Amino acid sequence: MLVMLSCVSSKKYYNRGQYDAAIYKAVKKIKTNPENIKEVIILEKAYQQANLIDNDRISFLRKEGRPDSWDELLRHYSNLKSRQEVIRPVLPLKKKGVEVPITLINYDNEIIEAKKRAAEFYYVHAKKLLETNDRFKARDAYSELSKVKNYFPVYQDSDELMKQAYEKGQSRVYVTMENNTIYKLSVNYYEEMLAIPMGSLNSTWIKYYTTKLAEGFHYEAKLNLKIIDISPEKLLQKESIHEKDVQDGTEVLLDANNNTVKDSLGNPIRVPRMVKVSCKYIEVTQQKAAHTEGVVEYKDLGSSQVLKMIPIASDYFFENITATAIGDLRALPDDKKKLIGRPPVPFPNDMEMIAGSSSILKKVFHDILIDNKYHFK
Repeated sequence: MLVMLSCVSSKKYYNRGQYDAAIYKAVKKIKTNPENIKEVIILEKAYQQANLIDNDRISFLRKEGRPDSWDELLRHYSNLKSRQEVIRPVLPLKKKGVEVPITLINYDNEIIEAKKRAAEFYYVHAKKLLETNDRFKARDAYSELSKVKNYFPVYQDSDELMKQAYEKGQSRVYVTMENNTIYKLSVNYYEEMLAIPMGSLNSTWIKYYTTKLAEGFHYEAKLNLKIIDISPEKLLQKESIHEKDVQDGTEVLLDANNNTVKDSLGNPIRVPRMVKVSCKYIEVTQQKAAHTEGVVEYKDLGSSQVLKMIPIASDYFFENITATAIGDLRALPDDKKKLIGRPPVPFPNDMEMIAGSSSILKKVFHDILIDNKYHFK
């Protein structure tokens, strides 16, 4: 019985039917002032009403006699007991010197009985659920056994049954890959594509695997590669002319009459001599690309039903730029100067391009698996 208090008065709580909140609030006031008659009256009335609700429900559940009602009975008996503990510090209550008749009752036997009966019910029910060999019912059995352990940490063979329920309740997903392209892929490619961090996918009841298990699988997530397209090797050449005014030494400053301009000490004033320089810039770009395309297939292996098909694609590019220059290099921007003298490199072969694309495709595949986990139950 958890009550969160605010600045609302005990009377307002009582009028709302929030009797336990009214009790907590009134007890707090009475501790400060035991002669607070208004709070004593609210406490007495709220205590009676709250107990009446629990006792009426207990009476009904007892008469009904359902074996699954012991958990609820335990809750109501626990309410009665904890409510007594709340008011105990302010007992005996008095109104104008007259003691308010409140009888404290020992509910321990009822609570112990309810715990035993509830634990027994959940234990027996869990065993029946496990006998069905249905993984979803095994999960229910695990939940029932968890309730048993809440009552009694050690209860018959509940620990062993929980292990069985956990194992039987697992859904196993086989993550695999199929190659239907014109290229024969290496074992390393498969291993790299399926080297996925399963911790980001696994949950309490669903586990992902990339290797086959003796006990079999419930679902399959297959990366089906259908197209790998490698572009031809390309050499793209661009030429441009760059011009720039640059300083080339200094010269004497002349006035409009072509006379030497001097400073205050009579010395000739020298200024930068600017000249226009030019350079022919030739840039060669090596290019090659790989495009991979396929589909991720989600399948229920029990019913052979295809749950979903998700397109997947990735592109990988190789590019290398070299440059030569004819003329005055001072005319070139700094970023172009850096490319001059860089040697061309060998083009990667097709298999190297496919291998390079694997990291991109793997990331896309992993994202698809994360975004579509809800398909597996």
